[in-house]
Amino acid sequence: MTPLYVDVHIIHSAPYSNLNRDRQGSPKTATYGGVPRPRLSSQHGRRHSRTHLEEALGTRAMRTRGTPLAVAKRLTTSGWDETTALAAAQMLILAADVKGLGLSDAGGTNALLFLPETAFDSLAEIADSQRDTLTKAAGAAAKAIADAKSKADTDKAKSNTDDTDADAGEEEEEEATETGPLAAAYKKIPAADRKKLQAAVLDVLRQRNASIAAYGRMLANEAGSTVPGAVQMAHSIATHAGPSQIDFFSAVDDLIHDAGEETGAGHMGDQRYTSATFYRYATLNIRELVDNLDGDTDTAHQVTEAFLRAFPLAIMPAKASGTAPHTIPHLIHIAVRTDRPVNLVGAFETPIPATANGYVPASLDALDAHAAAHARMLGTSRIADHAHVTLSDTEFTALGDRVDAVDDLITRVLDTVTKHTS
Repeated sequence: MTPLYVDVHIIHSAPYSNLNRDRQGSPKTATYGGVPRPRLSSQHGRRHSRTHLEEALGTRAMRTRGTPLAVAKRLTTSGWDETTALAAAQMLILAADVKGLGLSDAGGTNALLFLPETAFDSLAEIADSQRDTLTKAAGAAAKAIADAKSKADTDKAKSNTDDTDADAGEEEEEEATETGPLAAAYKKIPAADRKKLQAAVLDVLRQRNASIAAYGRMLANEAGSTVPGAVQMAHSIATHAGPSQIDFFSAVDDLIHDAGEETGAGHMGDQRYTSATFYRYATLNIRELVDNLDGDTDTAHQVTEAFLRAFPLAIMPAKASGTAPHTIPHLIHIAVRTDRPVNLVGAFETPIPATANGYVPASLDALDAHAAAHARMLGTSRIADHAHVTLSDTEFTALGDRVDAVDDLITRVLDTVTKHTS
């Protein structure tokens, strides 16, 4: 089958802001073309575009360590006591028998699971269907934990040493008493019942919805749960060199100020910001998306439309209260290709120099010239269609037809995708 990709290229000027921070709170950066530049991580872009896509589609996928806690909450609502409900929900995770997937000290899983929001209800239904079995196992685990803690308290009372190694041993024993008895109690469930539980739980872990079909999922050592993402997103980098900028700030203590007792700030500090013109790129593999949706082309078209709105226009609200960085792209160029994705970031390997006109006009021209060079090298026979929408009055002939509005651009792309998938 002929490949089908939708490439989205964006030139987007962001004002003085901090849209994506590193662990020190500074704007993220990347070195490209030998110079440091502001950067927005792909994880950042995927998160914000995914939440907007889910809002448009009315369906959510949840990435969380709290699956057992969410399931337990549903069980208590239906009449389970809290302790038994949590133990039963945790035993469902053990039932999956996925190597490396276990329980954390906080009661959740030791790894993030990415599941349809409806999966929590499905897991609760499994627990309800096996309530007698799980309740009995939970009771045995609770008794074993209580007995082990009682023994540990007795041993501690008899001990007259404060040796560090002894303390470490006690901590290890306490941790073991929390996880070991639960697993031991679960293993005492008859093998036939455990096998049924495993099949039911794995079926839930393998569930997918439109969001997972688009963005993918990987659960180590459980190939049936892995979904290759139809969306690939690049880190967005500035088209030019640019350092972080330090903003010194102060805050007034209103009570002291009103009392006139002293002058000066109630608090002082500094924050890092940057401003940049970014090149942003993502590609959507339409064939992969349709496969992930089990051949449902109608839903695939809905996902495509939602993504084409979400990626260019999603608001990235980091530090928004102090910077209000709610700009829109200067240019959105979309190409539907029947060969392979093409990232045009090479247009900015040589950084755009600062001019009296800023960075945007030269960035737009560089993208147009680089797209023209690609067309000469690769030809245009594998471009099913391409077009662009822009705030600029300049003509960009290598970026396909100019259309007046984002809606017109998306409609055109969807028409082309429909022709190649019907």
